[in-house]
Amino acid sequence: MKRYLLLVFLCLMAVSCDQDTNFYVTPDVSTFEFGPDGGEFDDVIFTNGSWTCEVSDDAVTVTPSSGDYTTSVHVVVAPNTERYTKAIRLKFISTYGDLSRNSNVVVTQDCYPFIFCEDEDVKTIGSEGGKVRFSVNSNEAWSLVKVDGGVDFQAEPLSGGPNTTTVTLDIPANDEGLARTFKVQLQLQTHPGVSVTLTVIQEG
Repeated sequence: MKRYLLLVFLCLMAVSCDQDTNFYVTPDVSTFEFGPDGGEFDDVIFTNGSWTCEVSDDAVTVTPSSGDYTTSVHVVVAPNTERYTKAIRLKFISTYGDLSRNSNVVVTQDCYPFIFCEDEDVKTIGSEGGKVRFSVNSNEAWSLVKVDGGVDFQAEPLSGGPNTTTVTLDIPANDEGLARTFKVQLQLQTHPGVSVTLTVIQEG
């Protein structure tokens, strides 16, 4: 009798170990890349248990978000309105009894071209003139173009980016007695329609 019980116990252990070894969850495709406009794709989640999906960004929806056994899922990626490239994780968690496994799908999404002033883009200086500095951030290279200012003034650098660059406008003294305005425009070199205008108002 003891030998019989021992044999049954060993058989149950063997089945348990086999389940533990063969329990799995894996996606058909584990990486996707999108532009800033987003998009959608289908994937297959292979598993022999029940599963749920956790998404690291609300801009992504997975349908269905849970199920049993191998399932085809539809994923929608919304446009990226942030000023950085996203790496979005779809974590598929599968359970089988007390066992749990997980596997990730990673969606990389670019952002739109941008350039902006990190501080105020309109600043005031006294009639004595001087240097006015702006902190400009962009994800592409840009070029500087003077767009206003009847009196000659210096602006540097004439190009910069990507990342943060300090732009300096050197405004001469104003002896005209009237307030005047100086402007420069920074345009992205590969997307000239994307720009930021920096303005200095000088007192009279």
